[in-house]
Amino acid sequence: MSSEDEDKLQGDTEQPSAKKVCLEEAEKVEKLPENCAGEAPAEVLSKRRIKKLAKLQKWEVRKKIKRQEERERQRIKRQQAVLAGVERTAPTRKELKYNTTSKSPNPISVAVDLDFDDLMIDKDICKCVKQLLRIYTVNRRSQTPIPLFFTGIREDGRIHKTLERNDGYQNWDVTISHQSFLDLFERDKIVYLSSDSDHVLESLEDNHVYIIGGLVDHNSQKGLCLKIAEEKGLRHARLPLNENVVIKTRTVLTINHVFEILLRVTEKQSWKEAILSVLPMRKGAKAIDSSQDATA
Repeated sequence: MSSEDEDKLQGDTEQPSAKKVCLEEAEKVEKLPENCAGEAPAEVLSKRRIKKLAKLQKWEVRKKIKRQEERERQRIKRQQAVLAGVERTAPTRKELKYNTTSKSPNPISVAVDLDFDDLMIDKDICKCVKQLLRIYTVNRRSQTPIPLFFTGIREDGRIHKTLERNDGYQNWDVTISHQSFLDLFERDKIVYLSSDSDHVLESLEDNHVYIIGGLVDHNSQKGLCLKIAEEKGLRHARLPLNENVVIKTRTVLTINHVFEILLRVTEKQSWKEAILSVLPMRKGAKAIDSSQDATA
């Protein structure tokens, strides 16, 4: 489903790092050959470009240190809470370790289709990966995490390279694949989500996989996910937003908002409850009364 990064993602202390700086330009710098008589230099960097690359390289070094410092602050905070007799509401690290998708009773799966490298600028690639980080974190903290797949990642593509800047991402409780979701799931079990679909997703079907288009495009590629589903002969549907809430702004959601709504529904919330709990206040979503017309 096409999405736009309208909301600044909230920080999470256990969420992988590299979310404060967008490293979309952190490419390897080609050094000029030392003895290049008669040869044109491979690349001439501007002073501004050199300064930016130096800043990014400095951040890469500092990033790991900052992550360790944050972990230490959280450890001290947890100790102080125990001494103060504050009841813990968040799951412990031990609980998170054993609360894996393979042991989860969640009846559905979700795949993010990331085969859109060439349709996003570097800035939006970075936003897309941030949303993937948010999905991973929210799912990991759920009591019934959804089996999650990141598919269609082009080898050595920009999404791939941006993911690799997050230490240990290969160990996430996520299936990360270069293969298309079509190669991983049975066609009759696939439902591609698109806000442009005429079909409303009224309920989630057991043993089905719901595909979210991993595209941050600010609605410039409107209808693309629906087109993909139709061309491939797949079922498609949209979330029941208009049937449950009135939204002041546009109803194109971020990738992580779509996932979180699905997750809340599998946690036994109604569509209305899930949508209202996930959408940020700035969208001005209000519940539709039973007596109110859904098209209001």
